[in-house]
Amino acid sequence: MDLPSILLTCSLHFDDPLVRALAESNSHSNPYFVFDPSIDPTEVVPPADPMTLDGALARAQEVSAKHAVPLLGLMEVPPAWMAAFGRELGDAFDPCTNVAVGTAMLSQFDSECAHESGGRPSLGARAARGRRVCVLRKYAEALHMPELVTIVSLELQFQRPGPPTAFDAPIFAASSTGPWGPDRLFFPVSSSFLPPAVGVALDARAPDARTVNMAGERR
Repeated sequence: MDLPSILLTCSLHFDDPLVRALAESNSHSNPYFVFDPSIDPTEVVPPADPMTLDGALARAQEVSAKHAVPLLGLMEVPPAWMAAFGRELGDAFDPCTNVAVGTAMLSQFDSECAHESGGRPSLGARAARGRRVCVLRKYAEALHMPELVTIVSLELQFQRPGPPTAFDAPIFAASSTGPWGPDRLFFPVSSSFLPPAVGVALDARAPDARTVNMAGERR
């Protein structure tokens, strides 16, 4: 699954450009990314990023052994956030789980920013930008990485438009024996139960399939 599909399926925060910028900045869309805060990249060349789950777990253990807090996966989630949501450290390298946890925290910070502004709704582009800056600042502070505000702001500035569509997100699964849970968002569905426009599109792609996913792929 590509990054736009992951964000569409798993994000729990309404500010899609901000979520995308966070996932594309330091981690470069690598779900096995591990940030080592003990390394100063101006003095030491960081090692190559892990590209497998085993490599990511090994790197996270190396960072922890130095009494530093590794930041994990697409959204650079700290282990404490995973524990707060009842998840194991390795779950941080599941893209959907990582995005769900990271964006849940973004939503929490957004609530705090709204409270600090007196609960007033964000009206207009300037107010919306101010709210985004507040949320991003809180996220960066929670990671003890203030430079993330500048990094993500630059990512937003040069972000190319490319919103995903419903057909890009494999939300539906045909088999009841497949993976279940909020980190997968899978459930069995027949195209006959979908809204007419979606059902017609799916039937046109797989007319003899009893159940299909949103991309029209047979399982």
